[in-house]
Amino acid sequence: MTTTGSGMVGITFHNRLVSHMVDNSAILAAGATMLQTESGETYKVPKSTAFSTAAIVAEGGTITESDPTLGSVSLSAYKYGFIVQVSSELAEDAAFDLLGYLAEQAGTAIGNGFGAHAITGTGTGQPRGITIDTTVGVTGGTAVVGAFTADNLIDLYHSVAEPYARSSSAAWLMRNATLGAVRKLKDSQNRYLFDINAPAGSGASGTLLGRPVYADPNVAAVALNAKSVVFGDLSKYWVRQVGGLRFERSDEFAFSTDLVTFRALARLDGSLIDTTGACKHFVGGAS
Repeated sequence: MTTTGSGMVGITFHNRLVSHMVDNSAILAAGATMLQTESGETYKVPKSTAFSTAAIVAEGGTITESDPTLGSVSLSAYKYGFIVQVSSELAEDAAFDLLGYLAEQAGTAIGNGFGAHAITGTGTGQPRGITIDTTVGVTGGTAVVGAFTADNLIDLYHSVAEPYARSSSAAWLMRNATLGAVRKLKDSQNRYLFDINAPAGSGASGTLLGRPVYADPNVAAVALNAKSVVFGDLSKYWVRQVGGLRFERSDEFAFSTDLVTFRALARLDGSLIDTTGACKHFVGGAS
């Protein structure tokens, strides 16, 4: 338990808070790369947009120069926070696990806040969502209101560069309603493409073409021009966290009403740092 005004929490409480935060952000659950810094000044990381290429060189011939195309991503530190108040009687007399409940609430609140931006954030005043920088892997057919076929998803899988598609961090992102449509897809032998058996401890809903599927309500619904399915190496989405998660208690903040105030704070940012084809999306046909 925190002491008044302190940011120190017990390990068990901290782990429960982090666990609930991950549960409510598919990007974090799917294996985004976590980068932790002590201070919050702008942090620049290299961004790959194209690789070098090599060619056969004749004996005595001139070697052709081929530089990789690199840019940079500036990761900031956006502060996510929330406050919850309980009566002093509840704080003192609670027969249930109050700290466990607060850990769940804190993790859910921060996970939902950051999780939404990690998918669709603009990068202006908020993290840059993964769907902002993924490229089109497959465009759906016309006259189907943005829907996809089994072949579309197979093509999307293979549109991602091979090293990324076979990476242990390769995974699918889609909302739960979209997952419902995926679960109905069958191959030419009438076998379902989706497998409900997910890797142990992954938090995934199952697997599709051998890769885990993560449901996130912030991914667009199936619709015309909508980026409704993302596939690729999700470790190429980097999340920056400044310091640790803070959970603090104050018995004085609401002194006049005899309430105990708890607050949770986290400083986070995120961006896709490889746009060479590490992650791609399916987009619904235009009509």
